[in-house]
Amino acid sequence: MSPLRYCTECGHLLQPHVVGGETRGHGFCARCAEPRYAHPTVVVTCFVASENRLLWVQRELQPKRGLWAIPGGFLESGETLAEGAARELHEEAGILLPAGSLQLYMTGAITFINQLYVAFRATVDTDFCLAGPESRDCGFFSRENCPWDSVAYPEVNDCIVQAYDDLDSGRFEVWQAEMTPDRYELWPVRQSA
Repeated sequence: MSPLRYCTECGHLLQPHVVGGETRGHGFCARCAEPRYAHPTVVVTCFVASENRLLWVQRELQPKRGLWAIPGGFLESGETLAEGAARELHEEAGILLPAGSLQLYMTGAITFINQLYVAFRATVDTDFCLAGPESRDCGFFSRENCPWDSVAYPEVNDCIVQAYDDLDSGRFEVWQAEMTPDRYELWPVRQSA
């Protein structure tokens, strides 16, 4: 991600921001006398299980239109993380779950696209879902029937495989993932029920 070059308030060219003799990773607007940050965007998602199957949505919007993904999207202002995940789940797959019923499942950073993500998990007792305006289709897929050849973001397939592994074992942990241009790591943070 390239850093901000111009002030988002006045359009003035930003200069390096030096704090305590150290140049920081954000700019400073001399006209506004304020630092300007290019904050990461926050993506919220929800792994929803029905028996040994996970919910997938076929994307209607770009990027990756026509490919399959776990339901999710950008957190909106004023939402809690779980509220955002519940909203995205309803918008994309027609499943209405209270935010309080979602359990924290994975957190991570994707440094090269300046994103943080927080994933929740939930279990439903029916496989009813209905594609919303952002989805072409949706459905629950077992690991064997998953549309692996048309996954929108194969970079995060390790997380999806982990979710299927957890479904198979019935043991869920909270996971932390870090993805940089050079490496991908996924490790348990703490054990949960």
